[in-house]
Amino acid sequence: MRILDENNVEIAAPDLSLGHLVEEEVFVAHHPAVEEVREQWHYETVYEYLNGGKDVVKVIDVPGVEAKDAWDEYETIKRYVPYTEEELAALEEARNKPTLESRVDVLETTTEEQGITIDDMILIMADFIGGE
Repeated sequence: MRILDENNVEIAAPDLSLGHLVEEEVFVAHHPAVEEVREQWHYETVYEYLNGGKDVVKVIDVPGVEAKDAWDEYETIKRYVPYTEEELAALEEARNKPTLESRVDVLETTTEEQGITIDDMILIMADFIGGE
């Protein structure tokens, strides 16, 4: 499938980090209606035998053509659409956004650190209460 830019210039390897592809159909040509033509032919003698028999071949003078309605021809292509400045900024922001995995890692680490702190505070409080 061909890839075309906004100016209908073919692109071999588009940079998908700067744009995206959209499938569409482009007009190629209009084909007019065709009227039916009946085949016309005749026989030609190839060989005559002594007993009056003949070898003949069918020779087509005008080939037959089926009737066909007028139609438009289209080609399916991929259109390269460059990202706008706003879309590029949104993509960059999405790339810099923390992933779910990294957020879970931070929460686990924080929870572990807080668990140690709470354990330490319980020991201090126990010492304080026991020391009175």
